[in-house]
Amino acid sequence: MNENKPSPFTHLFNYGAICGLAMFAITLSLWIFNIFPLGTASFYFSWIPLVFMYVATKMLRENFLRGAITYWGAFKAQMLVISSYGVLYVLLIYIFGKIIYPDLVSDYIQVYLKELSLSKKEMYQVLGQGYEAYEDRMIDEIKKSTLTSILFKEYFNKLAGGAFFALILSFILKRINPIAHVESKS
Repeated sequence: MNENKPSPFTHLFNYGAICGLAMFAITLSLWIFNIFPLGTASFYFSWIPLVFMYVATKMLRENFLRGAITYWGAFKAQMLVISSYGVLYVLLIYIFGKIIYPDLVSDYIQVYLKELSLSKKEMYQVLGQGYEAYEDRMIDEIKKSTLTSILFKEYFNKLAGGAFFALILSFILKRINPIAHVESKS
């Protein structure tokens, strides 16, 4: 292996770290423009990690694996990217919430209580009479939020969403080793 070439693990981890920094920069930008960064606005940028997952796995396949990768190999590679992205992002948000934006938790509670009240009519139509008890539990859970619980939810959402899309992207990126495929026919 070339001395200057990173290992496949380092390659994937680096893509995840760059993605984490990019998403944190977007979060800061939203905050600067007085848009709550962990609310619905962050959903509009959720496609960015998919680009990093795709590019990192494709480069892994082409540069480290001689043009071939299995479905599960591609899935594991993308999960490493999304995991490292999520860990760095949550760590940066934790520092941000502790040092720069100490009102993060109280603003989170206000934003989500407001969103809950705005969706009350639609939720009542879906759940009927049982919605009132459900709403009370949701309000209690939102009011109990801490920075740690918020960040755990953020990380889990990123990991779950990343896993879902990794299943799809792995199908797109998998490729049989062209050399082995030709040798097996002869």
